[in-house]
Amino acid sequence: MKQKKIPEHLAAKRRARKRLVQALYQWQLNESPVSTIITQFLTEQDMAKVDQAFFQKSLHNIIENFDSYEKEVSPLVERSSYDVGEVEKSILLLAVFELKNHIETPYKVILNEAIELAKQYGGEGSHTFINGILHKVSKQFRPLEH
Repeated sequence: MKQKKIPEHLAAKRRARKRLVQALYQWQLNESPVSTIITQFLTEQDMAKVDQAFFQKSLHNIIENFDSYEKEVSPLVERSSYDVGEVEKSILLLAVFELKNHIETPYKVILNEAIELAKQYGGEGSHTFINGILHKVSKQFRPLEH
């Protein structure tokens, strides 16, 4: 089955989400300052076709509000936060950030992007876990879209 080609601005945002998951994972492991992580990504990663403004603003916001976003997700996770891997946590935090702050993006797009990221970067079956949590979160933040 041939995939549809998506417009470049949406592809750039998709690439930014991939980099954000990587950057958030890195931050969780070593808690480097946001500016250091951004500089590292801009110099060491191929960021030419990435929505850099979205990447930088999102990374700043998610890290600055990490505890708040984590509190939004924690009650919905039916396991200890220690049992949720950093990759999965990064994907969840990114999706929660988008659900709350980017209402111009339909919730179904955000969920689909998160599921695809989980399939690519997460552990086996993590996409099912991510889907379940984000479906609950989207009902909370986007009730009119359901």
